[in-house]
Amino acid sequence: MKNLKNLKLLVFTMEKCPNCPAAKKVVKEVAEEIGIEFEEVDVEKNMIKALKYSVASTPSIVLLRDGEHEVLFRSEVPSKRELIDAMGVIIGENRGNS
Repeated sequence: MKNLKNLKLLVFTMEKCPNCPAAKKVVKEVAEEIGIEFEEVDVEKNMIKALKYSVASTPSIVLLRDGEHEVLFRSEVPSKRELIDAMGVIIGENRGNS
């Protein structure tokens, strides 16, 4: 994946969210594999940040790039491939079926 400069993934979680650990794992693995930062945000402890990124449900995954943000997934856990493909669409890369 090209165009990785200034990218960061945020995964919004809650302590009692049953799908949040799986979402956090996917985000961490993808971020480490492609070499970008990631951050877990507990919405109960940081509601202001959740509101800033229009997050109302968990897990939610947000892509930050150059001061802009895009919510990639809400209330679902994507596969690693689904997350990478969604990121590619946002940053202008068509991954196809590679």
